Amino acid sequence: MTGAPASPPPPPPPPGVHRAAFDGSFTGPLAPPPSPPPPRDPATDAVLAIPLGTRKLVAMALDLLTRQDSGLRSASFYIGLIVLVTIGPLVLLVAVAATLGVQLFDPFEPSSLDGPIFVTSFLALAGYVVAGIESRALAVAVIGGRAEGRPMRLRESVAIARRRFWVVFGANVLVGLVAGLVSLAVQLPIGLLLGNVEAINYGLGLVIGTLVAVPFVYVPPAIILGEVGPMEAIRRSIRLARARLRLALVVAMFSIVSQFIVLFGISIGGDVVVRIYDGTGITEVPAVLAILVAAALTFAFGTLLFLVEAITTAPAVYAFEALTHYTHGLEAGRERPAGGRWPWNPWFTRGLLAATALGLVCLVAGFAGVA
Repeated sequence: MTGAPASPPPPPPPPGVHRAAFDGSFTGPLAPPPSPPPPRDPATDAVLAIPLGTRKLVAMALDLLTRQDSGLRSASFYIGLIVLVTIGPLVLLVAVAATLGVQLFDPFEPSSLDGPIFVTSFLALAGYVVAGIESRALAVAVIGGRAEGRPMRLRESVAIARRRFWVVFGANVLVGLVAGLVSLAVQLPIGLLLGNVEAINYGLGLVIGTLVAVPFVYVPPAIILGEVGPMEAIRRSIRLARARLRLALVVAMFSIVSQFIVLFGISIGGDVVVRIYDGTGITEVPAVLAILVAAALTFAFGTLLFLVEAITTAPAVYAFEALTHYTHGLEAGRERPAGGRWPWNPWFTRGLLAATALGLVCLVAGFAGVA
């Protein structure tokens, strides 16, 4: 009896097709492929509308500074508050000493104001540095939001300035060190050849300082808007400056203008005080009046400090957004604005509260000694 015919063997696999085989040596999990990074937020119409022409761009930036809805007033008051509580104690103590005719730091007859003035001098120095860094970061945030057509609240701008404070501080130190060394290397031989002429040396310093600052004009916007560290911000600023050298040169010139604005504002404030003093015919200024005037001038100096930074920063922010179309660094402030459960938040941090308490202690100690 014959068996059933054997079934034909399966056909061979087509060439070029590999069979799936189980690899027993593989024991890891089967993970899905990594997801692609989220797409970057598109640039707003306001950013796309910023012209790259130097004249039009600078005109647009300066137009923002003259508008009442620019958002700069409340930010300047915030910087004025920082200056008042940190530099104010030193100014008030010196004003009282000048009003009462107290001789300061006399080795033979020490005054009760010597110790408080010595302590508040360090407090004022630290406050001036903090106010300068906060002014620059806050100006970039406020102007950057206006330039992209999405104005930011003060709490949002303050949150960005505080989060990026140490990054901006580190970049300022690096840029200041490099620019200072380059300026010194260029000015020293020229000064030796031309001699010690004050007018020539001052003008030469302004020109060389402007030229040295050209590669670094976009460092603050790169940190605040571009979300990078100090070294990367310097590298990006150099690349952007090389791409539009004429625009970077014009932006750098605004730092010179800001210096003259500070000198002009201080001279006007002092002139007003002197004219009021001479016009009223007061021979002896009461200590209370001296304290009030000194406090008002200190607060005004803080607001002036911010406005000067805004004038310096506005063209750089507009140019950075026009060249890169990137403003995502502002989203951190919109998502997590500054605030807190205490009534002094967000205007006072713990460090500023400690500085305020130290200043008040020094004021009480100084006034009690001369009372």
